[in-house]
Amino acid sequence: MVTGGRGDSGGPGHGSPGSEPPVGPECPARPRTDPRPGRGSEREAPSGVSRAGVRSRGGEGLGLRRGLQLLSERCSFSVCAFISLKVKPMDKEEEKAASGEKDHMPPEDERSSSEECASEAKEKEKETQHVIKNIPWTTAKNFTVQRGWQQIEELISTWDIHESWLHHSEFLEEEELKDSKRYHYRVCWGLPTRRKPIPRATASVYFVIVISKSKPDTEPVEVFYRLESSRLIRRPEQCQFREKWLQDIIENKIACAERLASR
Repeated sequence: MVTGGRGDSGGPGHGSPGSEPPVGPECPARPRTDPRPGRGSEREAPSGVSRAGVRSRGGEGLGLRRGLQLLSERCSFSVCAFISLKVKPMDKEEEKAASGEKDHMPPEDERSSSEECASEAKEKEKETQHVIKNIPWTTAKNFTVQRGWQQIEELISTWDIHESWLHHSEFLEEEELKDSKRYHYRVCWGLPTRRKPIPRATASVYFVIVISKSKPDTEPVEVFYRLESSRLIRRPEQCQFREKWLQDIIENKIACAERLASR
Protein backbone atom coordinates (compact mmCIF):
# COMPACT_ATOMS: atom_id res chain seq x y z
CA MET A 1 0.00 0.00 0.00
CA VAL A 2 1.29 3.53 -0.88
CA THR A 3 1.59 5.79 2.12
CA GLY A 4 3.53 8.68 0.65
CA GLY A 5 1.95 12.04 -0.24
CA ARG A 6 2.75 14.87 -2.58
CA GLY A 7 4.69 16.74 0.07
CA ASP A 8 7.37 13.96 0.50
CA SER A 9 10.46 14.51 -1.66
CA GLY A 10 11.89 11.42 -3.27
CA GLY A 11 9.01 9.27 -2.02
CA PRO A 12 7.18 6.70 -4.01
CA GLY A 13 4.46 9.31 -4.79
CA HIS A 14 6.67 10.90 -7.50
CA GLY A 15 7.82 7.64 -9.17
CA SER A 16 10.01 7.43 -12.17
CA PRO A 17 9.78 9.99 -14.99
CA GLY A 18 8.20 7.57 -17.41
CA SER A 19 5.68 6.07 -15.09
CA GLU A 20 2.14 7.48 -14.57
CA PRO A 21 1.20 8.76 -11.15
CA PRO A 22 -1.10 6.47 -9.25
CA VAL A 23 -4.71 7.47 -9.01
CA GLY A 24 -6.82 6.27 -6.13
CA PRO A 25 -8.58 7.30 -3.05
CA GLU A 26 -5.37 8.25 -1.32
CA CYS A 27 -3.94 10.11 -4.37
CA PRO A 28 -6.45 12.68 -5.69
CA ALA A 29 -6.66 13.44 -9.41
CA ARG A 30 -4.76 16.36 -10.91
CA PRO A 31 -6.90 19.51 -10.83
CA ARG A 32 -8.25 20.83 -14.13
CA THR A 33 -7.98 24.43 -15.17
CA ASP A 34 -10.84 26.40 -16.73
CA PRO A 35 -9.90 27.55 -20.26
CA ARG A 36 -12.08 30.72 -19.92
CA PRO A 37 -10.17 33.96 -19.18
CA GLY A 38 -9.86 34.80 -15.53
CA ARG A 39 -10.58 31.21 -14.50
CA GLY A 40 -7.13 29.67 -14.92
CA SER A 41 -6.17 30.08 -11.31
CA GLU A 42 -9.23 28.31 -10.06
CA ARG A 43 -8.98 24.63 -9.23
CA GLU A 44 -11.64 22.06 -8.76
CA ALA A 45 -12.42 21.41 -5.17
CA PRO A 46 -11.53 18.02 -3.77
CA SER A 47 -14.24 15.55 -3.02
CA GLY A 48 -16.31 16.59 -0.06
CA VAL A 49 -15.52 20.32 -0.52
CA SER A 50 -17.94 22.68 -2.32
CA ARG A 51 -16.81 24.85 -5.24
CA ALA A 52 -18.01 28.01 -3.49
CA GLY A 53 -15.53 27.40 -0.70
CA VAL A 54 -12.61 27.36 -3.09
CA ARG A 55 -13.53 30.44 -5.19
CA SER A 56 -12.61 33.83 -3.87
CA ARG A 57 -15.29 36.36 -3.19
CA GLY A 58 -13.80 38.95 -5.54
CA GLY A 59 -13.75 36.60 -8.51
CA GLU A 60 -17.28 35.43 -7.80
CA GLY A 61 -18.59 39.02 -7.74
CA LEU A 62 -16.88 39.89 -11.01
CA GLY A 63 -18.36 36.85 -12.73
CA LEU A 64 -21.87 37.67 -11.49
CA ARG A 65 -21.69 41.29 -12.66
CA ARG A 66 -20.33 40.20 -16.03
CA GLY A 67 -23.18 37.74 -16.49
CA LEU A 68 -25.83 40.34 -15.58
CA GLN A 69 -24.28 42.82 -17.99
CA LEU A 70 -24.36 40.32 -20.85
CA LEU A 71 -27.96 39.40 -20.01
CA SER A 72 -29.08 43.05 -20.02
CA GLU A 73 -27.36 43.71 -23.35
CA ARG A 74 -29.05 40.70 -24.94
CA CYS A 75 -32.49 41.73 -23.58
CA SER A 76 -32.17 45.32 -24.82
CA PHE A 77 -31.05 44.10 -28.23
CA SER A 78 -34.01 41.71 -28.51
CA VAL A 79 -36.52 44.42 -27.45
CA CYS A 80 -35.15 46.89 -29.99
CA ALA A 81 -35.26 44.25 -32.72
CA PHE A 82 -38.89 43.40 -31.82
CA ILE A 83 -39.96 47.07 -31.92
CA SER A 84 -38.20 47.63 -35.22
CA LEU A 85 -40.03 44.65 -36.69
CA LYS A 86 -43.47 45.64 -35.36
CA VAL A 87 -43.40 49.39 -36.07
CA LYS A 88 -43.81 49.96 -39.75
CA PRO A 89 -43.14 53.44 -41.15
CA MET A 90 -46.01 55.14 -42.97
CA ASP A 91 -45.90 55.30 -46.71
CA LYS A 92 -46.13 58.61 -48.50
CA GLU A 93 -49.66 57.84 -49.68
CA GLU A 94 -50.79 57.08 -46.12
CA GLU A 95 -49.25 60.32 -44.87
CA LYS A 96 -51.07 62.28 -47.57
CA ALA A 97 -54.37 60.59 -46.70
CA ALA A 98 -53.92 61.32 -42.98
CA SER A 99 -53.05 64.95 -43.64
CA GLY A 100 -56.07 65.26 -45.95
CA GLU A 101 -58.40 63.95 -43.24
CA LYS A 102 -57.01 66.49 -40.77
CA ASP A 103 -57.49 69.31 -43.29
CA HIS A 104 -61.12 68.33 -43.93
CA MET A 105 -61.92 68.02 -40.21
CA PRO A 106 -63.33 71.35 -38.92
CA PRO A 107 -62.11 72.74 -35.60
CA GLU A 108 -64.17 72.29 -32.43
CA ASP A 109 -65.54 75.85 -32.49
CA GLU A 110 -66.84 75.45 -36.06
CA ARG A 111 -68.34 72.06 -35.22
CA SER A 112 -70.22 73.45 -32.20
CA SER A 113 -71.51 76.42 -34.22
CA SER A 114 -72.61 74.13 -37.06
CA GLU A 115 -74.49 71.92 -34.58
CA GLU A 116 -76.29 74.97 -33.17
CA CYS A 117 -77.22 76.13 -36.67
CA ALA A 118 -78.54 72.66 -37.48
CA SER A 119 -80.73 72.64 -34.35
CA GLU A 120 -82.07 76.10 -35.20
CA ALA A 121 -82.82 74.98 -38.75
CA LYS A 122 -84.75 71.98 -37.42
CA GLU A 123 -86.83 74.21 -35.17
CA LYS A 124 -87.61 76.50 -38.09
CA GLU A 125 -88.65 73.51 -40.19
CA LYS A 126 -91.02 72.39 -37.42
CA GLU A 127 -92.55 75.87 -37.31
CA THR A 128 -92.99 75.98 -41.07
CA GLN A 129 -94.72 72.60 -40.97
CA HIS A 130 -97.53 74.27 -38.97
CA VAL A 131 -99.19 76.28 -41.70
CA ILE A 132 -100.46 79.61 -40.43
CA LYS A 133 -104.19 79.75 -41.13
CA ASN A 134 -105.98 83.03 -41.51
CA ILE A 135 -109.23 84.33 -42.95
CA PRO A 136 -110.05 87.28 -45.23
CA TRP A 137 -111.13 90.02 -42.85
CA THR A 138 -113.89 92.43 -43.64
CA THR A 139 -113.27 96.02 -44.69
CA ALA A 140 -113.66 99.00 -42.39
CA LYS A 141 -116.68 100.14 -44.40
CA ASN A 142 -118.59 96.88 -43.86
CA PHE A 143 -117.54 96.30 -40.27
CA THR A 144 -120.07 95.90 -37.46
CA VAL A 145 -119.80 94.57 -33.92
CA GLN A 146 -121.76 91.48 -34.93
CA ARG A 147 -119.66 91.01 -38.03
CA GLY A 148 -116.51 91.24 -35.95
CA TRP A 149 -117.78 88.59 -33.51
CA GLN A 150 -118.67 86.24 -36.41
CA GLN A 151 -115.22 86.58 -37.95
CA ILE A 152 -113.52 85.85 -34.64
CA GLU A 153 -115.52 82.62 -34.43
CA GLU A 154 -114.53 81.83 -38.00
CA LEU A 155 -110.85 82.33 -37.12
CA ILE A 156 -111.15 80.08 -34.05
CA SER A 157 -112.55 77.30 -36.23
CA THR A 158 -109.23 77.21 -38.11
CA TRP A 159 -107.17 76.61 -34.93
CA ASP A 160 -105.89 73.10 -34.16
CA ILE A 161 -107.61 72.61 -30.80
CA HIS A 162 -109.09 69.37 -29.49
CA GLU A 163 -112.85 69.10 -29.53
CA SER A 164 -112.95 68.56 -25.75
CA TRP A 165 -112.21 72.26 -25.33
CA LEU A 166 -115.33 74.43 -25.11
CA HIS A 167 -115.47 78.19 -25.41
CA HIS A 168 -117.80 81.13 -25.55
CA SER A 169 -117.08 84.58 -27.00
CA GLU A 170 -118.49 88.00 -26.16
CA PHE A 171 -118.12 91.65 -27.06
CA LEU A 172 -116.65 93.79 -24.28
CA GLU A 173 -116.40 97.44 -25.36
CA GLU A 174 -115.71 99.98 -28.06
CA GLU A 175 -112.77 102.34 -27.58
CA GLU A 176 -112.51 105.66 -29.41
CA LEU A 177 -109.03 106.99 -29.99
CA LYS A 178 -107.61 109.92 -31.90
CA ASP A 179 -106.40 107.96 -34.90
CA SER A 180 -108.50 104.77 -34.68
CA LYS A 181 -111.41 102.86 -33.24
CA ARG A 182 -110.90 99.69 -31.26
CA TYR A 183 -113.40 96.92 -30.60
CA HIS A 184 -112.60 94.54 -27.73
CA TYR A 185 -113.75 90.92 -27.55
CA ARG A 186 -113.05 88.04 -25.19
CA VAL A 187 -113.06 84.26 -25.83
CA CYS A 188 -113.15 82.09 -22.70
CA TRP A 189 -111.91 78.47 -22.86
CA GLY A 190 -112.47 75.53 -20.51
CA LEU A 191 -112.23 71.74 -20.22
CA PRO A 192 -115.47 70.47 -18.65
CA THR A 193 -115.84 66.74 -17.91
CA ARG A 194 -118.71 64.48 -16.82
CA ARG A 195 -117.53 64.45 -13.24
CA LYS A 196 -116.78 68.16 -13.25
CA PRO A 197 -119.04 69.89 -15.77
CA ILE A 198 -117.92 73.22 -14.33
CA PRO A 199 -114.17 73.44 -15.01
CA ARG A 200 -111.87 74.31 -12.12
CA ALA A 201 -110.20 77.05 -14.18
CA THR A 202 -110.60 78.80 -17.52
CA ALA A 203 -108.27 80.52 -19.98
CA SER A 204 -109.22 83.70 -21.83
CA VAL A 205 -108.00 85.13 -25.13
CA TYR A 206 -108.59 88.84 -25.77
CA PHE A 207 -109.15 90.17 -29.30
CA VAL A 208 -108.93 93.74 -30.57
CA ILE A 209 -110.22 94.79 -33.97
CA VAL A 210 -108.74 98.13 -35.05
CA ILE A 211 -110.21 100.44 -37.69
CA SER A 212 -107.78 103.14 -38.72
CA LYS A 213 -109.06 106.66 -39.39
CA SER A 214 -106.12 107.57 -41.61
CA LYS A 215 -106.64 104.71 -44.06
CA PRO A 216 -109.40 104.41 -46.66
CA ASP A 217 -112.46 102.47 -45.52
CA THR A 218 -111.91 99.93 -48.28
CA GLU A 219 -108.89 98.54 -46.41
CA PRO A 220 -109.43 95.43 -44.25
CA VAL A 221 -109.52 95.82 -40.49
CA GLU A 222 -106.51 94.91 -38.35
CA VAL A 223 -106.86 92.14 -35.78
CA PHE A 224 -104.70 91.47 -32.70
CA TYR A 225 -105.01 89.09 -29.77
CA ARG A 226 -103.21 88.31 -26.53
CA LEU A 227 -103.44 85.61 -23.90
CA GLU A 228 -104.66 86.08 -20.38
CA SER A 229 -101.87 87.18 -17.98
CA SER A 230 -99.60 87.97 -20.94
CA ARG A 231 -98.57 91.27 -22.50
CA LEU A 232 -97.37 89.76 -25.76
CA ILE A 233 -99.58 90.88 -28.65
CA ARG A 234 -99.90 88.57 -31.65
CA ARG A 235 -101.43 88.81 -35.12
CA PRO A 236 -103.37 85.91 -36.71
CA GLU A 237 -101.50 86.15 -40.02
CA GLN A 238 -98.09 85.97 -38.30
CA CYS A 239 -98.49 83.36 -35.58
CA GLN A 240 -100.40 80.09 -35.40
CA PHE A 241 -102.40 79.58 -32.22
CA ARG A 242 -101.35 76.62 -30.00
CA GLU A 243 -103.46 74.56 -27.65
CA LYS A 244 -100.57 74.34 -25.17
CA TRP A 245 -100.98 78.02 -24.35
CA LEU A 246 -104.44 77.34 -22.94
CA GLN A 247 -103.21 74.33 -20.98
CA ASP A 248 -100.41 76.35 -19.38
CA ILE A 249 -102.82 79.04 -18.21
CA ILE A 250 -105.23 76.54 -16.63
CA GLU A 251 -102.44 74.55 -14.94
CA ASN A 252 -100.96 77.72 -13.45
CA LYS A 253 -104.34 78.79 -12.10
CA ILE A 254 -105.01 75.39 -10.49
CA ALA A 255 -101.55 75.33 -8.91
CA CYS A 256 -102.04 78.83 -7.51
CA ALA A 257 -105.46 77.92 -6.07
CA GLU A 258 -104.04 74.80 -4.38
CA ARG A 259 -101.27 76.84 -2.77
CA LEU A 260 -103.75 79.34 -1.39
CA ALA A 261 -105.98 76.54 -0.06
CA SER A 262 -103.08 74.85 1.73
CA ARG A 263 -102.27 77.96 3.78
